[in-house]
Amino acid sequence: MNIKKLSEKNNVTKIFIKGADIALLNSVRRAVMNAVAIPAIENVFVYENSSVLFDEFLAQRLGLVPIKADPKRYKEGDKVKMILEKEGPCTVYSKDIKSTDPKIDVIDKKIPIVKLKKGKKIKIEMEAVVGKGKAHAKWQPAVISYYEVPEVSFNMKLIKDAKKFVESCPPGVLELKAGKIVLKEQVPSNIDLLTKCRDIAPDGAVELNFDTNSFVVVVENHGNMKVSEILSEALDSLKERSKEFKRELKKI
Repeated sequence: MNIKKLSEKNNVTKIFIKGADIALLNSVRRAVMNAVAIPAIENVFVYENSSVLFDEFLAQRLGLVPIKADPKRYKEGDKVKMILEKEGPCTVYSKDIKSTDPKIDVIDKKIPIVKLKKGKKIKIEMEAVVGKGKAHAKWQPAVISYYEVPEVSFNMKLIKDAKKFVESCPPGVLELKAGKIVLKEQVPSNIDLLTKCRDIAPDGAVELNFDTNSFVVVVENHGNMKVSEILSEALDSLKERSKEFKRELKKI
């Protein structure tokens, strides 16, 4: 199996994998979503709230604020106390949430929670609980998808003006090298653009197929953990579940 990182930008990481299959990748995808433990605000105790939002609305917003923690320091079920106390006039942001444990903190400091007018207050205590996505989406560390790597071939006999054809395609997709049309990216990152190139070409001039053994995995990280840590934890979970399955089979 061959694995390499293609790109990493704005919390989105693309990884090329050759020698895998859909069954394996789908197992990893589901493990990332359901079996990797991260902290999220779960228990909310409202002592004072004179804002425009009901207690339940505040609790729901707070629960979706991403929390960062060292995955090796905490295990599923661990709890950390957090506090939010503000008085208006002001806009309350996620940065105003204070943790009693310096190892656990809010990732994005600029998430608006609620606006407070003059004299309005909120006083809230919370518990960030380490959980898994199988219980609620707020415990999912990332969104992961994958697609088969496209294979493109060009029939130069049907393309009368190669330069004009390349220029008419979306920018950054194709280029001319030694009179031949080639892909600008060795592993195309946007299949839709390739499809547009095929659609504007003469019939049969562009053949688009897919390599069923090569994939691009797209991981949109929420910031709770590094992508390498997320995938490692997901694989460890699959390994443990396989061992458990094997142990139970021996009892039959």
